[in-house]
Amino acid sequence: MNKLTRRYTRYAISWIYGEFRIARMQHGFPVETWVAPYHVHDMATLNSAMHEAAEHIDLSRGGDVAIAYEDDLHTHDFFDVPNMGKRDLEKLLARKVEQDKPFPDQAAWCYHEAKHTNDEEGILLHRLPKRIVDAIVRICQEYYLTPKRLVPLTEIMSELVTGYDVENRELIMVVSTFSERSEIAVTLGDGEVLFVRELPYSGANVDISRVLIDINRTLQYSKQRFGKAIDKFWLLGLKSDVISQQIQGQVDAKVFIDEDALDPLFWATEVSKIQGQISANFIPLLARKRISRNLFYRIAIWASPVVFTASVGVVSAVEFEHAENRKMTDFIETEIDMLSKDIEQIESLIERRDEGQQKLRLLQADAGNLPAQFMNHLGELVPAGLVLTSSNVEQVGEEWKIELKGSSDLALSDVVTVLVELEDRMQQPPWNITITQSWESSWYEQLRTGAASSKERSGFEITGWMR
Repeated sequence: MNKLTRRYTRYAISWIYGEFRIARMQHGFPVETWVAPYHVHDMATLNSAMHEAAEHIDLSRGGDVAIAYEDDLHTHDFFDVPNMGKRDLEKLLARKVEQDKPFPDQAAWCYHEAKHTNDEEGILLHRLPKRIVDAIVRICQEYYLTPKRLVPLTEIMSELVTGYDVENRELIMVVSTFSERSEIAVTLGDGEVLFVRELPYSGANVDISRVLIDINRTLQYSKQRFGKAIDKFWLLGLKSDVISQQIQGQVDAKVFIDEDALDPLFWATEVSKIQGQISANFIPLLARKRISRNLFYRIAIWASPVVFTASVGVVSAVEFEHAENRKMTDFIETEIDMLSKDIEQIESLIERRDEGQQKLRLLQADAGNLPAQFMNHLGELVPAGLVLTSSNVEQVGEEWKIELKGSSDLALSDVVTVLVELEDRMQQPPWNITITQSWESSWYEQLRTGAASSKERSGFEITGWMR
C-alpha cells in the first residue's frame, strides 16, 4: 500500500474487542503465532495471555512491538477546528479531553487530522483511560517487548482504504466484524475517516437482517450528511465472505471483501507495517524513549549474573550518569518551578484585567458588540420546532465561544432540516460563527443508540466561535 513502508516491527499484537493474537514477524510476515483460545477483556487475562504466548513464541530476545487496539472503553469524537499550528491544536485537544472525557480516570489520547479546506480541518480524537495504556506497556516490558505503537483500529482502516481501487475523494464504507462486536467506518478514498459506528454485536453471529438494517441506515445517513451516495463498500473479517453472499442485492451499494482480512493474523500483520511518526498513537514519542530506556535497565540487570564483571562496570557507569543527570534535573526543575510561579502571577493579573474588560463589553449591547447583539436576537435565530434550553457566550482570547443546547419534539429524522437552518443562520453575517461542534454529533449518537425510532424528545448541542 502506498502509505506503508517495508520496515516492520519484530512483533505484532492485535487486541480488538477481546480477541488477542500475537505474532513474531520476519520481513513483514508472521513466522510464529499464537491466538488466545479465550476472550481477553482485562489486564489480568492479558497478563495470562502473554504468559501463555511466551510458551509458543520466542520472546527471549525481545524487540519492538506494534499493537492494534480497540475496546468499548475507547471512544472516538469527530469535529472540525480552524487551521492552526500543531502546538496550539494539541493544547486545544488537551483541554477538550479533560472537559469531555466519559470516564473519571486520567485520559490517554491521540488524534488523526485531515485538512478539509484552507480554513478548517477535521479531527478524529481517540480517548482511553491512561491506566490501560500504562498496564499494556508494563506487561509488554515484563516480556522484554518495547511498545512502539498502540493505535486504534480506525488508523489501520485508514491505511487500508488507500490500497483499494477508489478515487481520493470518493465516499466509501468499510465494515469490520469480530466475534463480539462490529465496526463501520465511512471514509474518503484518500483514507480520511469521516465517522465511525461501533455496533454492540458481531456481524458474524447474529441474524443477517440486523446487519442489513445498520448497513442500510449508515448508507442513508451518509448520503444525507455528505450529499452523495456510497457506491461500494468493503467487508473485513473471518466470515466476511459468508456475509457478502447473504447481503448481495439487499443493499444499495456494491459489496467487496478484502481477501487478506480472512486471515486471523490480518490486523496484527497490518499494524506491523505502519511506520513513521503518526499522531494517532497512544504512546507518544517521549514515552517511547522512556520505555526504551527502562527496558535497557531491565536487560542490564537480567544479564548481570552471566557477565558479572562487565555488568558491574556498565551499571556503575549508568548509575553515575543517572546521578549526575538527576542533579542537573533537580536544578532545572527548581528554576522551572520559580519561573512557573512568576508566570502564574502574571497570568492571574492578565486574567483579572480581561475579566473586567469582558464585563464592561457585555454591559454595552450596541451595534459594535456582536456577542450581546447575538444574545438579544436568539429568539429570531432559532427556527420553529426547536426549544432552546440553555445558551452561553464566553470570551476566550480574541474570540467568543458560543454554546447552545436545546431539544425538539420533532421526529429525529425530521429535525435535521431545522438544525441545518439554525447553523446556517449562525454562520451568516453579521454573526459569521465558525461551528466547531455541530448538532450532528449528538444527532448521530441518538441515531446509534436507537432514538431514531422512538417518540422521545430529542436533544441537540451546538458549539462555535465568533470573532
